[in-house]
Amino acid sequence: MHDTHAPASPTALEPVIAAIRSAAASCTGEVYLVGGYVRDLLLGHPGKDIDCVVVHGDPVAFLTAVAGELGWSAPVVFERFGTAQIRSDQCIVEAVRARSESYDPTSRKPTVREGSLEDDIWRRDFTANTLCQAMDGSILDLTGRGLADCSDAILRTPLDPEATFAEDPLRMIRAARFAAQLDFTLAPGVLEAIRNVSGRIGIVSIERIMVELQRLLLSDMPSRGLHVLDEGNLLPYLLPELVHAHGVEQGGYHSYDVFEHTLHAIDATPKNLVTRLAALFHDIGKPETHVLGPGGKHTFYGHAQAGAAIAVRTLERLRMSQDVVHSVSRLVALHLRPIQYSEEEFSDAAVRRLIRDAGPLRDELIDLAIADTRASPAVRGKCPRRRRRW
Repeated sequence: MHDTHAPASPTALEPVIAAIRSAAASCTGEVYLVGGYVRDLLLGHPGKDIDCVVVHGDPVAFLTAVAGELGWSAPVVFERFGTAQIRSDQCIVEAVRARSESYDPTSRKPTVREGSLEDDIWRRDFTANTLCQAMDGSILDLTGRGLADCSDAILRTPLDPEATFAEDPLRMIRAARFAAQLDFTLAPGVLEAIRNVSGRIGIVSIERIMVELQRLLLSDMPSRGLHVLDEGNLLPYLLPELVHAHGVEQGGYHSYDVFEHTLHAIDATPKNLVTRLAALFHDIGKPETHVLGPGGKHTFYGHAQAGAAIAVRTLERLRMSQDVVHSVSRLVALHLRPIQYSEEEFSDAAVRRLIRDAGPLRDELIDLAIADTRASPAVRGKCPRRRRRW
């Protein structure tokens, strides 16, 4: 899987593209730029990861020539995925032989055969990702829908969506990720297809799932993607703990139920994985601690500690690193304390205790507290922007 990089300017990639063109000229097959790089180039924010497809040629030999032109290390070959890759500190170039695939319904592993460019394009996930760029710079839209769907910000599968998702169920989470990352809308029938085959997500490895979930959480609007996962019936398989937050009213200054408040809080945090995971789990303990008291008052005593325990169990199930698990659970356990601060009631000693308890997570804790407050419409406008770090 590719690392996540900041977008690159076309000028910064000129030497890499020049090396690709030079190597393609001597390649035994035909080489095309394809997928996300072409899509993002057309959208005006090219990334640093470049995917190439080699038709009737050797992708390893091609990348070896590219690496030689650039003075990079030799290609790394991923036999499991049928790809090869070269990289620098700022850029990744990946190549694959054009192929066709067929899947056994009981397996996540496809039967792969060498194919034509058309075979390779039609097996891809969404039409916006099927666009190719030839070495002369021309754009090929073999499905006839890619350019229009890219322009209109629509996620449409090249073939029948239910069959597309059944063949590779990870594409369902990618749909949610692209909705959040690119602000694309799902074409008619796509969400229904996800619902119909959502149970098949169980054949996908947790490692592949977590790559997509992390990219979703680090997008500009994670809530858009989480809504797709929810409406597509994927959350019960991925994050059942979050499903329980639906319909849990909060009252007081809250206008949203726990589920919607959580999604607004995630959107309001900086693009930091630990902080966004903490926002995801900060109120996850509310459903199990919810009590409706006299006069219809909603209380959630102990929800921060309950949420911290749930965060540990969930993140360990998702195979996150122990550093991430510890940091997220600590933030969840402490998330109420900055919100409860008042100059009249908090002594200097209490502030020092909070700083000590937060330790190296104090900046993330303040970011989480601000996001939590801003996710409550009744007080959002009154929450000051962060002016300083502790």
